[in-house]
Amino acid sequence: MAPNTIRLAAAQMGVTHRTDARSKTLDRMLKLLDNAASQGAEVVLFPEIAFTTFFPRYLINDSDGLADWFEHGDVTKSENAGSLFDKARELGVDISVGFAEAADNGERFNSSIYYHAKSGSTLSKYRKIHLPGDFEPFADPEATNQLEKRYFKPGDLGFEAFRVPDLAGGSQPIMGMMICNDRRWTEAWRVLGLQGVEVVLCGYNTAGFAPDLWGSDKNADPKEAEETAVFHHKLVMQHGSYTNATYSVSAARCGVDDGKYSLIGGSCIAGPEGNILAEAKTVEDEIVIADCDLSLCRQGKTRTFDFARHRRIEHYKRISEQTGVVEPPKLGEVATNGSLTNGSNGAHEVVHRAAATKKIRVLICNPNATSSMTENCVKMVEPTLPSDVEVIGFTSPPPAPSAIEGNFDNIMSAAAAARAIISIQQREGYDAMLVACYSDHALIRMLREEFDVPVIGIMEASLFAARTLGARFGIVATSKRSQVMHADSVRHYGMDAFCAGIESCDLGVLDLERKPREQVLGIMQETAKRLTAKGAEVLTLGCAGMTDMKRAVEEAVGDQVRVVDGVVAGVHHLVGVVRLGGKTAKSGMYASSATGRKLRGQDYI
Repeated sequence: MAPNTIRLAAAQMGVTHRTDARSKTLDRMLKLLDNAASQGAEVVLFPEIAFTTFFPRYLINDSDGLADWFEHGDVTKSENAGSLFDKARELGVDISVGFAEAADNGERFNSSIYYHAKSGSTLSKYRKIHLPGDFEPFADPEATNQLEKRYFKPGDLGFEAFRVPDLAGGSQPIMGMMICNDRRWTEAWRVLGLQGVEVVLCGYNTAGFAPDLWGSDKNADPKEAEETAVFHHKLVMQHGSYTNATYSVSAARCGVDDGKYSLIGGSCIAGPEGNILAEAKTVEDEIVIADCDLSLCRQGKTRTFDFARHRRIEHYKRISEQTGVVEPPKLGEVATNGSLTNGSNGAHEVVHRAAATKKIRVLICNPNATSSMTENCVKMVEPTLPSDVEVIGFTSPPPAPSAIEGNFDNIMSAAAAARAIISIQQREGYDAMLVACYSDHALIRMLREEFDVPVIGIMEASLFAARTLGARFGIVATSKRSQVMHADSVRHYGMDAFCAGIESCDLGVLDLERKPREQVLGIMQETAKRLTAKGAEVLTLGCAGMTDMKRAVEEAVGDQVRVVDGVVAGVHHLVGVVRLGGKTAKSGMYASSATGRKLRGQDYI
């Protein structure tokens, strides 16, 4: 072999069922390592989350049960994985392997490490940054879930390249790691490319046929869907390798787990010209191996992709400053800087291009566990939003109650929602939060304490709007108990002098969905009429579940009485506060208690 050549291998792994013992999976990995070493491999890559099945497809509510899927402490010495690293050291073969990491600080990550056999040390650790999927499972029990956002925090170690001694004639090749979904993001490759990377290692678990995940047709041919997924995998590996003049190695976990969950194969090694040097022939345990002359990376790095000579970073600001899409204004519209866009001889002429603006992102927090209510809230508010505002719905996970109809439900839902929202906000950094429960809900003050972004509940927001639009307001309540609770809340907000009345529909929260719609709308319309007879000039809808019933109430009371939906009012109130640069004050009531909890040894969140 040429002096700068190394023999790289991908250790593809076939089916690993949920019930498979850890020892069984580890034995397979040891055999693969032996096989690769017998073929002269110097570096062997194992897949993402290699020691178990891909558990993020399951909803796991038991904290102890969840912990069993993770590696705790030093993975190279753990009971479940240590013998793999011992074998690597015995054989003198470096390995890179993916695993679920429970970090010492209590955070959880989807991680991989590079283990240097000759020194018996970990040269580098990487934590997956681009987490796909959702926090909540799909409503369809037959759907394939992807709950990485639920179980992992986005990686905090960045895309750091590293040198490896004792390889390629002592030239210390530059390597980098990514995991699964990272390979689809050009930015990940480019950050490594800017460090001169020569080998990119990427383990993955990629669904073959999962229409709920990809938003594709459930009636599609599963075989064709799997072929498309393999095509996309190779496309990004080859593109990333070519545009950064680097070798890449990808190792799959594949096959049909539990007889139900299809994962693609396609493990491959690509060269710096984007060509496939070797690839898997099966969806079973298999070694893919190739000799890689690192000197061949030089051509791309010094000519076509000579970054120092050809990159023009002054035009790349959007990549680092903007997340979501901000479309240019349509012809004839006013751009965000006040300039006009217009057509001239069929061409699109922009007088002054407005600077791309970051979207204001509002989290609509439904404290109960009924996702259809969340969906209705999002659906009703979206048509009212300007282009630079985005709303995201959150439904409280179990053990939150399915409806909030009393103080017990209030407290239980607040606790469940807060625990989930804290980790979500730490990851996502929303600009504001709306609590979509028509009450003085405990979650409002909890979130105000924990975060400095503005937080409001739909009841308080609707009362602010009602006071702006009329002298007296009335509230269309659901049950008798909510009627009493709303009266207490109105007094708490200091608005009882402006309240013309609160009338009950004698309905439970879930009755709004379960009873015949015409019956529910009829009851609400009669309730609304009673309130206007008492002098209410503005009506507010006293439940998030009523948000799509506003039109029916408006029809009942006529066009001289205003009807306020608290969800819409709340989102726009928060957007205005965000535009003003408003933050929750932290000098008094809303100072965080997190530090105090930690000092008491009760940092249980």
